[in-house]
Amino acid sequence: MGWIKGDGEIEDSYKISKIAAHVPDLVVYSTLTNDIPYAENFHGVLLFADVSGFTNLTEKFSLSSKKGYGADELTRTLNSYIGEIVSHILDAGGDILNYAGDAILALWTVERVQLSEVISLVVKCSLNIQDQCGVRETEVGCQLKVKIGISAGKLSKVIVGDEISQYFVVIGRAVDEVRLAEGLAVASTIILSPNAWELCERDNIAIDPIENERAVKVRYIKREPSFSVEKYQDSIGTSVEHEKVTGDCVRKASRLMPNAELEKTLRKYIMKTVLQKIDDDQPLEYLSEMRPATIVFVNMQFKGGESDQEQCMTIHQAAIGIGQQIVKHHGRVNKVFMFDKGCTFLCLFGLPGDKREDESAHALQAAYEVHYLCQKEIRSLKTVSVGVTTGPVFCGVVGHPVRHEYTVIGRKVNLAARLMMHYPGVVSCDSETCYYSKLPAFYFNELPKKAMKGVKNPGVLYQFMANKQQITVGKAPMSVEREEGYPLLGREKEIEVYSSMLKGFLEARAAGHKNYNNVLIYEGPIGYGKSRLLAEVVHRTAKEGVRVISFELAKTDIKQSNYALQTLLAIVMSVQNCKSYAERERVLLSKILDPKMRQNLCLLNDILLVKFPVSKDVSLMDSQTKNKKMRNYFLELFCKFAKDEPCVYVLDQAHFVDRASLTFLLEACERTSVLVCMALLPHTSQGGPFPELSRIIKDPRTLYLNLPGLEPPVIAQLACQILGVVRIPSEVELFLVERSHGVPYYCEELLKSLYLGNLIVIEEVEEEDEAKNVDILFPEPTLVVHCSKPSQVGQAEDARAGTLGPPKASMLKSRKITTLDHFVDRALVCFVGEAAKFHEVPIPLTLKGMALAHLDHLQPADQMVVKCAAIIGQTITTQMLINILPESENPDKLNLSLTSLFKSGTFECGSKPKQFTQQLTKESECWGALNCYCVQDSQEDVREEVSGKASVDGAWRCRVMRFCTALVKETAYELWLKEQKRDIHQKCASYLLKQAHRCRDCGIAEFIFGHKAAIGNNLIEIHPSLLNVQESGEALFLGQSTLGLPKETIQLNQVSPLHPNSEEDEFLLKLDSMVNEYNTTVDRTRKCRCAQVTECVLCPMVRHCTGVGDVPKTFYYLLETAAASAYLSNNLKALSYLNEAKIILDNLKVGKPAFETADPKVKVKINNFERACIFRLRGEVLYNTGQIEEAESMFSSALRLLNRRLPTNRVAMSLKYVCEKMKSLCYRSKNADNPGEKKLAFLHEQICCLSYMWQIGCMRRAPKNMLNASLAITMEMNSAQKSAEENKIIFSCIDYLQYCQLSGQDDRCKIYERMLCGTCVELPDCMEGLILTSYFIRALSIVKLCSGALHESIQYGLRAEQISKLTNRRGLDMYEECVQLMQSLEYLGNRTRISTAKGWFYAGCFDFLLYSGFAFRPFEECYTFVEESQSDPNLVADKSLMMNLYSALALWYARLCEWEKACFFYTKACGVTRQAPSSIHSINGVVMFLECHVLLFRKALVEHNQHIKAIYQSTQKHFTEFNRKYSTNKMYAPRVLHLRAYMYVLAGHEALANAILNKALIMCQQHGNKLEESWIAQNQISWFGVFRQSTSNWFASTLTMPSWEEARGMDPEELAHTRYTLVGVGGEFWADKSSLHLAPKAEDTQLLIDQG
Repeated sequence: MGWIKGDGEIEDSYKISKIAAHVPDLVVYSTLTNDIPYAENFHGVLLFADVSGFTNLTEKFSLSSKKGYGADELTRTLNSYIGEIVSHILDAGGDILNYAGDAILALWTVERVQLSEVISLVVKCSLNIQDQCGVRETEVGCQLKVKIGISAGKLSKVIVGDEISQYFVVIGRAVDEVRLAEGLAVASTIILSPNAWELCERDNIAIDPIENERAVKVRYIKREPSFSVEKYQDSIGTSVEHEKVTGDCVRKASRLMPNAELEKTLRKYIMKTVLQKIDDDQPLEYLSEMRPATIVFVNMQFKGGESDQEQCMTIHQAAIGIGQQIVKHHGRVNKVFMFDKGCTFLCLFGLPGDKREDESAHALQAAYEVHYLCQKEIRSLKTVSVGVTTGPVFCGVVGHPVRHEYTVIGRKVNLAARLMMHYPGVVSCDSETCYYSKLPAFYFNELPKKAMKGVKNPGVLYQFMANKQQITVGKAPMSVEREEGYPLLGREKEIEVYSSMLKGFLEARAAGHKNYNNVLIYEGPIGYGKSRLLAEVVHRTAKEGVRVISFELAKTDIKQSNYALQTLLAIVMSVQNCKSYAERERVLLSKILDPKMRQNLCLLNDILLVKFPVSKDVSLMDSQTKNKKMRNYFLELFCKFAKDEPCVYVLDQAHFVDRASLTFLLEACERTSVLVCMALLPHTSQGGPFPELSRIIKDPRTLYLNLPGLEPPVIAQLACQILGVVRIPSEVELFLVERSHGVPYYCEELLKSLYLGNLIVIEEVEEEDEAKNVDILFPEPTLVVHCSKPSQVGQAEDARAGTLGPPKASMLKSRKITTLDHFVDRALVCFVGEAAKFHEVPIPLTLKGMALAHLDHLQPADQMVVKCAAIIGQTITTQMLINILPESENPDKLNLSLTSLFKSGTFECGSKPKQFTQQLTKESECWGALNCYCVQDSQEDVREEVSGKASVDGAWRCRVMRFCTALVKETAYELWLKEQKRDIHQKCASYLLKQAHRCRDCGIAEFIFGHKAAIGNNLIEIHPSLLNVQESGEALFLGQSTLGLPKETIQLNQVSPLHPNSEEDEFLLKLDSMVNEYNTTVDRTRKCRCAQVTECVLCPMVRHCTGVGDVPKTFYYLLETAAASAYLSNNLKALSYLNEAKIILDNLKVGKPAFETADPKVKVKINNFERACIFRLRGEVLYNTGQIEEAESMFSSALRLLNRRLPTNRVAMSLKYVCEKMKSLCYRSKNADNPGEKKLAFLHEQICCLSYMWQIGCMRRAPKNMLNASLAITMEMNSAQKSAEENKIIFSCIDYLQYCQLSGQDDRCKIYERMLCGTCVELPDCMEGLILTSYFIRALSIVKLCSGALHESIQYGLRAEQISKLTNRRGLDMYEECVQLMQSLEYLGNRTRISTAKGWFYAGCFDFLLYSGFAFRPFEECYTFVEESQSDPNLVADKSLMMNLYSALALWYARLCEWEKACFFYTKACGVTRQAPSSIHSINGVVMFLECHVLLFRKALVEHNQHIKAIYQSTQKHFTEFNRKYSTNKMYAPRVLHLRAYMYVLAGHEALANAILNKALIMCQQHGNKLEESWIAQNQISWFGVFRQSTSNWFASTLTMPSWEEARGMDPEELAHTRYTLVGVGGEFWADKSSLHLAPKAEDTQLLIDQG
C-alpha cells in the first residue's frame, strides 16, 4: 500500500491486531463493562495536522488515462506521505484518533500535571514533521504541505451506538481550540492554542505572537523534552494481554493476543466493507480505488450550555437514528467527529457491496429523513445541516500499517463539507446529485451562490425539499425534449413501428372499431436512449396534429397510490399549471359540462386537490363503495375526453407507475380508443413486475419492443454529435464501438473520459465554406449550353429536385460536453492526442458505478460465476466455466446461477447472430428470455435464426455465452486479487492449450509452420499435472452456429463443354474427375472453424498468458493469433497483435518488463525466428493492403534475421545470383538430407519471404528489380530443395512458373507447366495435395490470363474456385464474390432492411452510369432512392454514403450542363464533405466532387466568369487537399491525375497535361486499371485529336445506355460510345487564358521537366 515504515508488522500477527489497526488506543483499551452510552473525562494534548494538496492529487490521478494506474499510485503516494507523518506521531507516543479525509487528529492522554511536559513533546514531534514532511513534491506535479494546530486541556471520551455499530467521539473545549488553531496556521507552520500556550513550558518554546489572537506561532524548541515516551507506552493497556513487544514496535496494540470479547467489541467500530476484507484475509489495498460515490455530511449544532453527559445522550440518540436511516437506504456511517462546536457524521453511499444505480436518490431521501428526525426528535439541537454531493472520490484505507482507517478524499468530499457549513438548517446538494437522483424538478429549489473556502466553480446548488414541501398536481414533465439540430440516430425501425401504430389508431378511430394495436412498450436498460426516443414520438405525434399527453415518473412515485393517475387526469383536464384550488375548480367546470357528471365533481377533490361540495350520495357511501364510485367516475371522464378528440399518452419511466394507476390504465385501454406509448427498464427482480403490468404486456393488442444497441456507423455519428465535430479519427471510432457496445450513454461517458484525459483534442479547422461561393460558381443569369430537349427523364427531375427541399448546411453543436461551448459555430475536427493509448483507458467512473451496481444486485453465488467468467473473457464456453469454478459448484446450483444471470441481463447466448435484433414479442417471459442459438447435438446444420431454450428441465444446454456488456466484465475482472487472477488465468491457459491450433478440418497444426520446434517445445508445453481432460474436437465452439447469406454457385456446366482434343483438355478432365471424387468421399458438412478457434481459443490464450505473466507463451500466442488473423484476411486485427508483440520487444530491449504482470526479475530473450515472424507477418499485411514498399522492407528485415539476406547493390546481387545458381545445380544432382524440425521451420519462413520478394521485384520491372526477383526466386527454390519436402518443392516450382511468365521466359514457362500438370495429377488425395493443386490451378489461370489465353484462363479459374471450396481456404473465393457483389448488396439491403446496404448498392449503380457506359439500374430508380433517403435518418447519418450519392448526382447534372440541378446537389455535397470522414468509403465521392470542380472551372471559362482565376486556384486547392487526405490510397491516383491533366488542358498547358496523362497511363498499366486506361485514351483523342463529343451527344447516349445484361455481350469498344468524354477546348467563345496567368503547380511543372 505504499506504507513507508513497519511494513509486515501485522502480517504475522493475530486477526485482532488487524482489527485494532482501525481503532485508536482510546477505544482499544477502554473498559468493556460500561453501559452504552457513556462519557469519560480525561486530560490530554491534541495535535491536528491538516494536509493540503490531497484534493488536487486525487483529481490528477482520477483523470489518469492508464487502466489500473490511478488508485494504485494515489494510494502509494497518500500512504507514503501520511504514513511518514503518523510514524513521527507514534514514535512520540501519540494515539491517532481518526483520519478526517486529508487531516489527522492525534491524542496524548496524560495526567493534568504532565500536560506541560507533553505539550513540549508534541511541539518537538510537530517540528520533526515539518522538517521531514513540510513540503513534498509528487510525480504528477502536485505539492503536498502540512500545517499543524496543538491544544491541550480537559476532554471527554463519548461512546455511543447499539449492539451492531458503535462510535466514539472526543468532545471538550480543547477539540474546538485545536481546530481553531489549525485554522490560523498556514502551510509549514505550527500554532499553539491559547490554552496550550497557557499550560506549556513557556521558557522552552520560542514563539511569534499572532496579531489580535491569543494563539501563538511556534518557531523552535530550546531543549529536548524530558517526558519519557517508553514509560508512557509501557503504562498503556496493562489490562490487556500482548505478545512480546520488541524495540521496533511502534504501537503496542499491534501485538494484541487473541481476545474474543475485545475483538467482538472492536468490530462494532469498523465498517462492514472493511471487516469483510479482514475476515477473508485479503490485503486492504484492494479496497483502495477511485469510485463514484455519494457523500453525505450531517452537522448538528448544539444550543449551548449542555454538560458532557447531555451531549453524550444527544449524540447517542442521533447516532441511532442516523444509522438506521442511512442503512435503510443502503449507505454506511463512516465516522463521527466534533467540528465547529458541533457533531458531524460522515456517511457514504455506493461503497463495495452497497452500490445502487439510484444511490443519489437514496442518499437524498436518507438525508431528508435524517434532517427531519434530528429537528423534530432531538430538542437540544439548535440547527441540523446536511450537505450531499455525488462524484468520483478516492475510497480506501489510508494511514500507517499499524494504524489506518477507511476514508474518502476528493473535491466532492470537500464540497459536501462546505455545503453543510455554508447552508445551515437545510439539506443542500450539488447539481450532479440532483441530476443522478432522477427525482422531479419540484423536489429542488436553487440556492443562492456563496463564496466557500477551497471551492471553485461548485456549479448550481440546490435545496432538497422532497415532495412534502410543495403541493403539486400533474407536475411531471419529461426530462428529455427533442432538440433541433440533433436528430435521433439509429432508431428508425422503432419510430417506424410507432408511426405504423399511430396510422392504425387514427384509421380505426375514423372507422369506429378497435382492431388496432393500442399499447407500444419500448424496453431497454439505462442509457439506451428511451427518453430521446419518446421525445421523438411526442414531436412526430404533435406534427400530425394529434394531442399528446406526456409525463415522466420517478422512483418515489411508485410508493404513492394513484400518483400516475393523478398526473394523467390533471394533464387531460389542463389543470397542471393552475396555482390554486380555486383556479383548478374553474378550469374543471369549464371542461365538464354534462349535468350528471357535475353532480359528482366532489369525487375529484382528493385526486386533483380541489374543494367541490360533497354531494349527498357521496356522503352516504362507505369507503369501499366510494373508491369504486371514484374509479368508475374517473374512467367515465377519461372515456369522454378520449371520445371527443384523439389523444396519445406517452409515459417515460413507466416501471415507476404505481399499482392502482396500472389498474386504471389497463381498464382504460380495454374500454376506450387510446394509444399508449411507454418506456421502461428491464425487470430483473425475483418478484417480477406488478400483475397489472404483466397483463398489459401480454395483451394481444400490445407491441413490446426491446431496444438493441446502436449500429457501429451510428456510434460514429453520435460521437460527432456529442463532440460537435464534423469527423472523428478511426481509432476513436473503433474504441467507441468496442467499448460502448452500441449504448449511447456509454458512448457519451467514454468521450468525456477521453476529452478530459487529453486523449482526444478538438481543434478548429480552416475550411473554406464552399456553400458561400455558390454565387461565384453559379452566377445569375446562368448561361446554359444548348442541348437537345430534355426527355421524360429530365422533365421528371425538375419536380423531384424540388421535393428534396432547399440546401441546408447546418453544423452540429456540442450536445453533451459543455466545455466545448467556446467553439460554437466553428468547424471542428477531433484528433487523437499525443501518446494516446486507448487500450489502457480505464472504465469511466460513472460507467464503473453502473457496473458495480449491477454486480452488487447479484447473489453471492451469481457474483462468483460472473467473476470467473470475467477471467475467461467476453465470450465464455460453459465447459470452461465449469472447469475453473470452485469444486463446490454443483450442476444444479450452476444452472440456477446461469438462469438468473440470463434473466438479469448479465449473460446472453454467445451464438446469437450479431445482426440479429430481437423483434416484437408478446411472450410471458419478456425480460431476460432464456434464448439459446447454439447448435445442439441433434442439429446438423443451421440455416435460420432459430432459438431454443438455454435451460431445459433443469439442465443447462447453452454451450457458448457472452457478457451482454463488456463494462460488467471489466469491472468484475478488477474485483479479483492479483494472485487469484494469476491462478485462474493459469487454469484457463491449461484448459485451452490443446485447442490452440488450426481447426480439425484445416489440419491440426500451428498457424506459423514449425513454430514450437523453432523456439523449443518446452517453452510452450504446460506440465501434464495442470492439464485437464477436455472434450474432443472443437468442443469449445461447436455450439456456435454459422449463419450467413446464401450464395449462388457458378456451375461448371455454365461454360462450354470440354472435348479432350489436347493435353490441356485432358488435364482439365482429370481435374474435374478429382473434384467429383473428392466430393463423394469427403464429409459435406465439414466447415472451416479457424475463425471460431481464433476468437474462442487463441485470443483468450494471449489474455491468459499475459495474466499469468508468462512472456514466452504470451509472445508465442500473439504471433499465432496474428498469423491466424492474417489467414482469415482480418488485417487490422493481425496488425493489432503484431503491435503488441513489438511493444514487448521494445520493452525488453530497454530493460523494462515486457508488460505489467511480467516478473521483472526473469530475463527473457526472444529468438530470431519469432522476430523474423513479426516482420514477415507485418510484410504480408502491408502487401495485402497495397503498401508494397513498406512490405519489401519488412521481408528484407525478416530475411536478415533468418540468415538469408538479399544484397542491396547490383554487383553483390550478380555474384550472389551466380552462387545460388551453382547451388541449384548441386541440389538437383543429389538428394538433400532431411533437416530437423527447427531447421525446417526456418526454411519455411525463408520460402514465404522470398516468394513475396520476387513478386515485388517483378512488379517494378526495372533491371535491378528484375535481377533481385531472379535472385529471390532462385533462393526460394534452393531453400525448398534443402527442406527435402515435396510440397515445398512443388510450391516453389509453381512460383517459378509465374516468374518465368512475368520475365518473358515462355519456353521455360511451358516446360514447368507440363511438369507441374503431371505432378499435381499424381498428388495423393489429402488436404495438403488439394491445397497445392488449388494453388497451382490458380497460378496457371493467372499465367494464361497474362499471356492472352482468356479461354484457358476462364477454365482454370473456374476449377480453382471449385477446389478452393473443398480446401476451406480463405480468400480463394473472391471470384464468386466479385461477380455477385452488386447483387449481394441489393439482396442484403432488401433482406435485412439495412438501408445503408441499399445505399451503397445505388452508389455502385451511379459508378456504372458515370464511368462504364452501361446501366446496372436505370437512372430514375437511382434518383428515386436518393429522393427517399432524405427521410431516412440512418442513411443521412452515413456521411460517406451521402457524399457518394450527392456527388454522383451533382456530377451527372454538371456533365449535362443542367446547372440549376447541379448547383442544388453541389450544395448538398458541400454540406456533407465537411462531415464525411477521410476514409476509403468517402474517396469515391470525393473524386467525383473533384470532377465537379473541374467541370465548374470549364463552365467559368465558357461563361467568361470574372472570378475565373479564383475558381482555378480553388480547384487546385481541392486537388492539394485530396492529396493530403488520401495520399495513402493509391487506387484513384490515375483518375486524379487524369482530372488534373484536364484542368491544365482547359488552362492552356497542353504539354503539361500530356505529361500528366502519360504518368496516369503508366499507373493504370501498373494497377491493371483497364477502365481508366481506356477512358484516358478516349479523352486524349478528344483533347489532342479530331474527335469531339458534345454534351448533347452524351445526353442522347444516356437515354440509350445499355443495361447490365445487354452490356455483357457487347464489345468494350462499343461501350465507349455511351461513355462520357471530357470536352476539350472549343472555339472562340472561350475566355482568353493568356491574360489570366493561370500558372500550374510547381511540382506539376517539375514532372514536365523530368519527362523531358
